[in-house]
Amino acid sequence: MMRSFARRPLVAIFGVCIASMVWVHAWSQDYPTRVIRIISPHPPGIATDVLGRALAQKLNEKFGQPVIVENRPGANGIVSAAAVAKADPDGYTLYITTGTHIANAFTGTKLSYDVITDFAPVTQLAASYGLALLTNLPVNSVEELVALGKKRRLSYAMNGAGNITHIAGLLLEKRAGLEMTAVPYNTPQLTSDVMSGAVDFTFISIATAIPLVNGGKLKAIAVTGTKRAPPLPKVPTMQELGYKDFDITGWFGLLFPVKTSADRIDRIYRESTAALKSPELKRVMDVGGFYPVASSSEEFGRFLKSDFEFQGRLLKELGLTP
Repeated sequence: MMRSFARRPLVAIFGVCIASMVWVHAWSQDYPTRVIRIISPHPPGIATDVLGRALAQKLNEKFGQPVIVENRPGANGIVSAAAVAKADPDGYTLYITTGTHIANAFTGTKLSYDVITDFAPVTQLAASYGLALLTNLPVNSVEELVALGKKRRLSYAMNGAGNITHIAGLLLEKRAGLEMTAVPYNTPQLTSDVMSGAVDFTFISIATAIPLVNGGKLKAIAVTGTKRAPPLPKVPTMQELGYKDFDITGWFGLLFPVKTSADRIDRIYRESTAALKSPELKRVMDVGGFYPVASSSEEFGRFLKSDFEFQGRLLKELGLTP
């Protein structure tokens, strides 16, 4: 009798635990029940937007709920990041972003959020083969571009202070011993101004570069990654050209507002990384010049901290300050 009595509290506790687990599981399965917004810091057509829309379509199919991309360009991504940081941590506002999100901690104005602690990492979706150096100048190599830069001051178009396109230009200045003028843009007019000759060259995502190069509108004379991009197989890397420590690559990741529940982070992680294996997203990545990573939330969190340290050192070397 005593043994049977002693078991009763344990049975009761076990029953409560099972009931709680069933409730949490059911609550998790009910998610999502309405529109999920993926906030993009860039205009339509930019690599982040292209990847975000392809992912949104796959999530839409999986969830049976609308998943939409909302473009909020401005202030080098600060506008969109601030909106996500202030959003309810209910799992219905996602942020698809790049390394610029981290760079803004060092080069932007005083931020209303912390780039690390005000966000919950979901997954690093992909990484890029780097940027393409595009120009319409009468040069056919980086060597010829640098030689021209020794004769006159060159200008390059970039997507904002601290943006990866800006950092690539500054690194070329430093490594080649040039003094150039950086021209900031926040619109698609960037490439048209390079085509017209209003600006001498630009570093731009491979996704944006491919149609311009294949259409004969601009020349690609280098890429900034450590290996050649499959969509531009004949274009050498900066390292191949003798710039041994020239490694500017980009990443694409998903963030939630901090305090978003672990089960909703996990659900988006699982469905997003599964979507990366689909033919549709593989095609987007092949064309765009990037490849899947699909890291866990914990891995992505460690990566963000590591990137924060790396960018801090690089931006200090390049003289970029707020």
